[in-house]
Amino acid sequence: MSDFARSPINSSGPIYTHTSGRTPQLEAISRLLKVSVKPFLWTWSKTWFLPWPTGLVDHLGRVLARDADVETAAVQLPNCSAQLYSPKNLDSDRLVLYFHGGAFLVGGNHLHRQMISRFSTELATRVLAVGYRKMPRHSLLAAMDDCLDAYRYALSQGISPDRIVFMGDSAGGYLALVAAMQTKSAGLPMPAAIVAMSPLTDWDHTTKVEAVTAGQCAVLPRSAVAAFTRAVRRYGDGSVELISPSQSELTGLPPTLIQAGSREMLYPDAVAVAERLAQHDVSCELQTWDTNVHVFQAAASIAPEAAHAVRSAVAFIDRIVHRVQRREAS
Repeated sequence: MSDFARSPINSSGPIYTHTSGRTPQLEAISRLLKVSVKPFLWTWSKTWFLPWPTGLVDHLGRVLARDADVETAAVQLPNCSAQLYSPKNLDSDRLVLYFHGGAFLVGGNHLHRQMISRFSTELATRVLAVGYRKMPRHSLLAAMDDCLDAYRYALSQGISPDRIVFMGDSAGGYLALVAAMQTKSAGLPMPAAIVAMSPLTDWDHTTKVEAVTAGQCAVLPRSAVAAFTRAVRRYGDGSVELISPSQSELTGLPPTLIQAGSREMLYPDAVAVAERLAQHDVSCELQTWDTNVHVFQAAASIAPEAAHAVRSAVAFIDRIVHRVQRREAS
């Protein structure tokens, strides 16, 4: 694999790093996803209005063991629960607020625990994984409120905002960006940084479904994108504003890292929001890998590309928010 850096559009754009080359491990994962998850999502896209047992999907993650060197504890937020991951190698007063993916429908306690515990260990930092309310029982607005409540909780615990990072994947990457936007609107102090992996950033799906990457994606069929939006609107209460970060005012947001596969459905969304951040004078890094696996970072224990992406995210956070707690001189 080789790296090169450039700006996608011009010298004022985000710092852009692409890692080329694909390993057999990630290619095997891609083939498996194409014959399992992708057909399942195609079926869901045609019958999304039926009473799918979305709450059960999270339990599939029980087969994914979290890092044995990470302990978890339940935290109760105003309207949802959360899990606090604490690594045994803890050497930092930082806190990562993690917003999981899953199309605002699935995930929570189990599907993401392996990836979250890995980030906690490699960062030597506590991670608060927010179990935000999900569709179909709740609207997208409820999920957005829960993410902001999690930040308020962290601040109430005496954690300085310049020690807090917003992080998420896919739908959770969207929530990480929107939570920062809402933080600004609420007059709260900004967190130190944002990390968004394969984020949804534009509710106008025209660009991404017409892009060549839509046909290359190993996980998301084109039909799922439109069905997903219809579900969000149906389960909304009429007051849900479908905010598109890549089309919004982003001035004042903290340094942001965007990661994505260069052959996945949401690649255009990743590029668009990175360029939007740079246009609004936000320090932004866009890192892409030559893969069609959505949120490939979850395969860090198997695929070198995924492990590389995790290390890159850790390095970004370490650079913005120093790892070891600073102690005042006596």
